[in-house]
Amino acid sequence: MIGCPNSIPMRADLRRMMVEGKSDKDIQSAFVDKYTSVVLSAPSMTGFNLTAWVMPFAALAAGLLAVFFVARNWRAKAAGATPVGPIDVKYQSRVEEELKKYSPED
Repeated sequence: MIGCPNSIPMRADLRRMMVEGKSDKDIQSAFVDKYTSVVLSAPSMTGFNLTAWVMPFAALAAGLLAVFFVARNWRAKAAGATPVGPIDVKYQSRVEEELKKYSPED
């Protein structure tokens, strides 16, 4: 809380509550009542704050499912690809002759 304008009054409240002998749980609930849940290091697991805990795991699961289905779809398309027809020998030999003219040989 270095540099926070609320830190000085918060520390004063904390010292006062500690001197009064309040428990950690009482101090925490008093701070949440006064300053809202912003003072907590992690959101509570109730109400709307539950989405902060659930959404990262839900997004990860959705991403993994998307990768699974896309990969499965690509594999199915690759397996169903039509093979190239027979190669015409006349044209194949002509292509090889042309390539020999333009390809440097060692």
